[in-house]
Amino acid sequence: MATNLAGRGTDIKLGGSPDALARRICGSEATEEELKAAREKTKDEWRRNYEEVKALGGLYILGTERHESRRIDNQLRGRSGRQGDPGTSRFYVSFDDTLLRLFARDNLKAIVGRLGMNTGEPIEHGMVSRVIESAQKRVEERNFDIRKRLLEYDDVLNEQRNFIYSQRDEILVDQNIIARAINACNEYVDFCIEQNPPAKNGERNVSALHQSLLDTIGLDYTPDKDDASLPADDLGIKIKDSIKAIIDGKVAIVGPEVFSNFIRQIYLRQIDTRWQNHLEELEDLRDSVSLRSYAQKNPLVEYKLEGYDIFDKMIDQIKTSVAKTLIRVQIRIEGPTRPVNAPRKVMETHRESSSFSNMAARQQQVARESANAGATSSIQVVRSTPKVGRNDPCPCGSGKKYKNCCGRNQGV
Repeated sequence: MATNLAGRGTDIKLGGSPDALARRICGSEATEEELKAAREKTKDEWRRNYEEVKALGGLYILGTERHESRRIDNQLRGRSGRQGDPGTSRFYVSFDDTLLRLFARDNLKAIVGRLGMNTGEPIEHGMVSRVIESAQKRVEERNFDIRKRLLEYDDVLNEQRNFIYSQRDEILVDQNIIARAINACNEYVDFCIEQNPPAKNGERNVSALHQSLLDTIGLDYTPDKDDASLPADDLGIKIKDSIKAIIDGKVAIVGPEVFSNFIRQIYLRQIDTRWQNHLEELEDLRDSVSLRSYAQKNPLVEYKLEGYDIFDKMIDQIKTSVAKTLIRVQIRIEGPTRPVNAPRKVMETHRESSSFSNMAARQQQVARESANAGATSSIQVVRSTPKVGRNDPCPCGSGKKYKNCCGRNQGV
């Protein structure tokens, strides 16, 4: 409040500011030398004004209410009495002000009424000042608890932010990012094997394991007959070797550098997208977790526990998406494209009369291909069957006229 009023550390000069008085004489566009000369001319005038205000008691600070913080009131009081100048401050407070109405004792009005004070009469008593100061202390304690609680909430997000940013920085400079992605796949292989333990007969449900790997990381693992009786470690090694073989085959096609850059882009895209969604989820959780205090639960503890659960879920989603992309991506090498003006090989095929209806379309196609290829010699198509009139019976044996049967498709 005081900072907004006069600026931190600003002295309100008694008798006015010498610079303001000089600028009023010279104008706002005066040079430094002109201002210096004007200050010398107005020095005596300013000194007279200064002594006059000083003799009257200096700067008088009048407050119409008390702030919730005593620090703000002290800053406002400190505008007067600076640099050895005299000054006075006085505050007027109403019993209907928010500070006294919410935080002072309820029987304050009754106590003052028993003192015999009349309506509109100013009350100057040490008890009232102590009540106001006590109310300000209660407000300050409440605001301190609020700031402390906000800081504790921010600490949860700050820890998660530091972790996710450190992981992102590691991915940017990781020279062996393919191994990192393979390890992410291997983690889910171990997880799926743990979720499908052997039965009492010692055999494992490999069909359920296959479906679990397919749903989790998209691995279409085809189990062998003896996989049901393999120990968990041996089965895990076998599946992990198959994953490594799949990835090595893709790396061999495009090269390690290209494939590493591809994985790095997948990682960064997943981290950036899911981190933004995670921030929105934490914001919604922070807005709703306060209602759990009605169930006798600490909102901060609930926020920490559920916030870390959401964060762990986000990390798992990032790893799952990378593993799925790594396994399911298909690499195709495009062959050399044919030049536009390259000659085409045209092959003419004659069929039986049952396919007579497609002959006109083939003729049009041959003519278009010959024109596009820029052939120097024209291609002559020799009819192998007699021409059928529009009203003749259709050669396909339907009994209809040619124009109403196969000839209709040729636009005849």
